Amino acid sequence: MDNNFENEDEFVKVDLKNGSKNSKDFILSFFSNPTRLLKEITKSKDNKLFNVSILVLLIWIIVTFITSLFAYNYTYDAFSLILVIIRDLTIPILSIGFLSLIIHCINPNKENSSSLTNTVTSTITCKIPIIISSFLSLLTLVTPKACIITEPIRYFCIALSTLLTYFAIKYLYNESEDGKSFKMFVIVEAIFYVVYLLLSFLDIYLV
Repeated sequence: MDNNFENEDEFVKVDLKNGSKNSKDFILSFFSNPTRLLKEITKSKDNKLFNVSILVLLIWIIVTFITSLFAYNYTYDAFSLILVIIRDLTIPILSIGFLSLIIHCINPNKENSSSLTNTVTSTITCKIPIIISSFLSLLTLVTPKACIITEPIRYFCIALSTLLTYFAIKYLYNESEDGKSFKMFVIVEAIFYVVYLLLSFLDIYLV
């Protein structure tokens, strides 16, 4: 009985160690060469990178929660504040979900059993600049003057995220020609923009 507990404890330690290493490698790869990381994701046959990307999404959700909680704390009553926070927490999930679904549905290589997982992982990776921007925007909760710095960074991060999305589509679709890659990118972005407009009527703005 004791041996079973020792084996389980050892398994947990090894799993945590591997998870920490995978997370570290993922982040280092993103900052050193994000396009190479995206290419690696599209060729992945396991859930190693997917698991790390889910952690990144959770960080985005936590940052969104903190921002909503303190930004609207003195604007709404308790019940309305809860509804606003719930609405804001859906934005990261819906942004990743809809963009991943659009990319996957028109992907000519979606017969690959791992392609949906790789698509979600790639999409989350492309959103890392926006997540960083969201984290930096917490400074405006301390002083509104911080927007002088955070706003230009936010626009840059949005542009960078869009550029990375192009490369993600290029690698996921196995397109060697830039012209075809750009065409598919425009189609994906156009469909996503339509979804963006529809959800905006519900006061939900995807990023």
